Amino acid sequence: MAATQVLIREPRTTRLWAVARWSAMAAVPPLLVGLVLAPGATLTALWYGVIPLLPATFFLSPVLWRGVCPLATLNEWGNRLGAQRALSQRGAAALSVGGLLLFHLMVPARRLLFNANGPVLAATVLAVAVLALLLGAVFVVRSGFCNALCPVLPVELLYGQAPLLRLDRGRCTSCTVCTPRRCQDLVQGKAFSRFLEPGRGLAGWLTTPYGMFIAALPGFIVGYSLLTDVPLRAAASVYGTTLGASLASYAVIAALVLGFRVPSRVAHPLIAALAGELYYWYAGPAIATHLREAGWLGTGLRGVGMGLVALWLVRTLARRTNNGEGSG
Repeated sequence: MAATQVLIREPRTTRLWAVARWSAMAAVPPLLVGLVLAPGATLTALWYGVIPLLPATFFLSPVLWRGVCPLATLNEWGNRLGAQRALSQRGAAALSVGGLLLFHLMVPARRLLFNANGPVLAATVLAVAVLALLLGAVFVVRSGFCNALCPVLPVELLYGQAPLLRLDRGRCTSCTVCTPRRCQDLVQGKAFSRFLEPGRGLAGWLTTPYGMFIAALPGFIVGYSLLTDVPLRAAASVYGTTLGASLASYAVIAALVLGFRVPSRVAHPLIAALAGELYYWYAGPAIATHLREAGWLGTGLRGVGMGLVALWLVRTLARRTNNGEGSG
């Protein structure tokens, strides 16, 4: 099935995005080598230097990461391997649920493997890279991985529902409408509500896969953050803790939304901000500890991250109150 071409004005920053993408790709081989040959320093730099920046970029604009992500580049390169087919809405929904499951599988695995075992993390990164490449060979453009299966996508959507910055898209200067209804690159913040299947009533979003994910996310963050790195034999305890905290979070948020009849235009940014604040509450001190720096660094990082999220929430609620944005 041939995709329809939609012409989009080519951004003035196309060359800058290209340089950024190639720079990100060039960083991958040294990362993999470092994970094998110098795992201690590489893991510290990755988990406590690079990764904590990502949530902040999502609040600023998901375009920042989506424009340079090496997995997205590999997903595009996969298009060169053969003839692709369009991804159906049913297929997109199934892959999206798969991405949610991958998130809940891979993030707790940091406590079991990825925080301390560089070679295992390197092998996992390679496996996900091959998956992104293969999905690009099967489905048009980036519909299969970036816009469906990617385990980071749910967080991008939640935090990127009302970006602080308006940026030209980093990819796809023309559009083939490869993704059914809800491409974040095409409609940006509006993609979030489309993943929640609007039209289900005041709190119907709570029964959708993405709705359950976002309501559970604050508890998941707390559950993960209260854990310590443990051997693989403690997997049941790790997954049990994150699952239990996620279920408790969902139950509390669902009760509040239903009990106080909180409209989604208010509930969604509040949940995003709660998750973001909790993340940086724990991440700041964790970064200082692992970098073996003074406690003031952790407090400062905590304050900067939580301040950014608070600014995002104030602006988002003000915008939605003034303009009547959002559903519900």
